[in-house]
Amino acid sequence: MSTIERRPRTRSRSLAIVVSLGVLALGACGSDEESAQDQYCEAGADLQSSLASLVDLDLIATGTDGLKDAVDQVSDDVDALRDSASAAAADDVDALETAIDALEESISALGDDLSSANASAVGESISEVSAAAQAVASTLSDC
Repeated sequence: MSTIERRPRTRSRSLAIVVSLGVLALGACGSDEESAQDQYCEAGADLQSSLASLVDLDLIATGTDGLKDAVDQVSDDVDALRDSASAAAADDVDALETAIDALEESISALGDDLSSANASAVGESISEVSAAAQAVASTLSDC
């Protein structure tokens, strides 16, 4: 009789294992898509943070080195976003990358001369980066 009692338990255990494996397999299938979306959202959040730091940067206090560091961080975050972006967001990310390249050029033109004209040119470039970033932010609405 003990043999009969074990069979249902064995079947129950086997069924539980099969169901668990099925759930894990379905979860693994969904997690690839979620993982890509999560990576994109995380890269977007990092970019928003580095852009906020760039916009709030006190150029006179940090000088060109601080500005270069802030732009480098934004550039790294754009690269991460581009790597995780879907085709639908690619044009907006490319436009942001172009704006960052223009900002880097205006910073290079600064040299060590923090004149008001040079600072103004950098400020305009930062505004262009911000506008391009807003377009990218609209692609992050599902995050």
